[in-house]
Amino acid sequence: MEPRDSAPIIKIYQQAIIKTLSEAISTNVFPETLQIVQIFDRQSNRFQLLCHGWVDEERVWIQHNERDVDIGEELSNNGIPKSQIVLGLHRPSIRELNSTYASE
Repeated sequence: MEPRDSAPIIKIYQQAIIKTLSEAISTNVFPETLQIVQIFDRQSNRFQLLCHGWVDEERVWIQHNERDVDIGEELSNNGIPKSQIVLGLHRPSIRELNSTYASE
């Protein structure tokens, strides 16, 4: 079997994925509080919509962590004060219980 150039089909798939994900943004039912961010890396074929809520431009927000290390602690060890780090992966009512990090 001869190798086939898959570049054209990849471009077609990329366009379909980007179109589908972009259309999903218009269905955001909480536009005042929930920002949907497009992350499209065509070179590596990675496509994602990130739902980002409780936005505050002055702090470092940790929205998700699947690492086996405490990313907040690592950021603190690298010079970012914990008072400027928000554990956005927790609801605001839960964040208020942890006085080590910023709650918002």
